[in-house]
Amino acid sequence: MKLFQRVGCILSANLNDLVDRCENPEKMLRQTLREMESSFGKLMEAAAKAIAHERTLTRQLNDQWTLIERHLHAAGAAVARGDDEMARRELRHKTEGERLAERLTTQQQSAIALSGRLRQQVSAMRLKLAEARQKLHEVTARSRAADARRSFVTRANGIAAGTAAANFDYLCERIEHSEDETEALLELIGDIDDSNASIVDVEAELAALKEHTSHVVAT
Repeated sequence: MKLFQRVGCILSANLNDLVDRCENPEKMLRQTLREMESSFGKLMEAAAKAIAHERTLTRQLNDQWTLIERHLHAAGAAVARGDDEMARRELRHKTEGERLAERLTTQQQSAIALSGRLRQQVSAMRLKLAEARQKLHEVTARSRAADARRSFVTRANGIAAGTAAANFDYLCERIEHSEDETEALLELIGDIDDSNASIVDVEAELAALKEHTSHVVAT
């Protein structure tokens, strides 16, 4: 009974809803598929037993009707011989056989109904398994594609960030180098001014010295 309830729940389950509600659809589908395969195996076993029981009852019922015909034929033969006692005995066996045939017929009809339902459930379960396997294949493919895209985007972002950082460092170096050049030019300009000032001082001092010397000579 629990097996039939379980199979009924599986057959009525909507795989798309299960996937939408689950945080890890691939893991959920694999687990569901394992449960479905386990239930399918038990269902197949139950169906096989029901079908075998149906066939056994059918064979027993056919045998019983054959036996009933024999008793009826034997009773007719006994009447033909004038053996009424034998005829009565064969007719009693025939009546008992018919009662048994009625019970077998009832059991056979129940077995046919059960095996029919199980056959339908096996067919439906087989389709549901195929659907689950296809769904798992789709979800797995989508999951792997998403992982690949995520990895690509992560690497691309890493490369872009690294390039931007390298560009930033290069610009900083260019600015620092330009600053160094500017400072060097300023230093050079300062050295030239100092040199010119020194030349002017020397010339003035030389002129003063010449004037002093000529004055001494004249005296």
